[in-house]
Amino acid sequence: MRVIDLENINYNMRNETQFVLRCEEVYHDKISAAVGTILSSRKPFVALTGPSGSGKTTTAMRLREYLENLGVQVNVLSMDNFFLPLDQRPPEASDWESPYCVNIDLLVSTLHRLADGEEVDVPWYDFKTGMTGGYNKVQGHKGGIILAEGIHMLNPLIFDKIRDEAHGVYVAPRTRIITNDDKIVRPEQLRVARRMIRDYYTRGHSLRDTVMRAESVDRGEVQYIQPNKKNASIHIDTFHDYEPCLLAKAFAELPAFREELDDAFVEEHGLTDLMKVVRGVEPLRTPYVPRNSLIREFVGGSVFEY
Repeated sequence: MRVIDLENINYNMRNETQFVLRCEEVYHDKISAAVGTILSSRKPFVALTGPSGSGKTTTAMRLREYLENLGVQVNVLSMDNFFLPLDQRPPEASDWESPYCVNIDLLVSTLHRLADGEEVDVPWYDFKTGMTGGYNKVQGHKGGIILAEGIHMLNPLIFDKIRDEAHGVYVAPRTRIITNDDKIVRPEQLRVARRMIRDYYTRGHSLRDTVMRAESVDRGEVQYIQPNKKNASIHIDTFHDYEPCLLAKAFAELPAFREELDDAFVEEHGLTDLMKVVRGVEPLRTPYVPRNSLIREFVGGSVFEY
């Protein structure tokens, strides 16, 4: 497991533009290596998963971008659009984190039909109504790649149906941060920070709401996602070394930051060491954060639509 300390981050911030671009090159190399593995096998499916706040969607978009630049035709599917309507879910679908919420047969059928070059009606899910909102026509391509992302794509209920034809990709920040007093900030704490900022701007959630929601989401990850990491042949660490500095800048710009994340609340929810990192790094000032950076999935300004 990789670790980095605050002293190292602040040292590199002496030339922050160079720091950002170097980190982005490292992530680009991870995408390049993943594409090399995917293309070497000629398997038609890429099943990509990771916990909430891991950067799944941007990683999928970056993989698509790279593959298309090589002349490969790519379809991207989001597992979320294959959720069953609320009134059709079986008793096993006890919560939103359950794989039984997914219309597995339709998802697998859609994957195979796209691989056969058919035109397919792909559903989109309306989370406000809890129903399938409609369908979009998508043209498949023989010899192309279908990249399917979602939290259950490596679950045996889905993955076993495509295992021989698919690469499993597991995406998550895995780097630990060491504070100046030798405390460890774990990746799940970093993911909470990402989601606090993203959900404040895009979903209207308060910072406290996101922290409290994270606790139930984390339980679902332990039950449904982490046990299936073994099905991945490709693992991508989505941590960027300059990321704490960009998160520090984003938090400082949130009007509710100090009011909502007071010391008592932070300590109660196990985020004290995370806040030491946020307050212990130089906020990023450079505007030269690429528009396709994974970190923009959480702080805004991305070229990708989420």
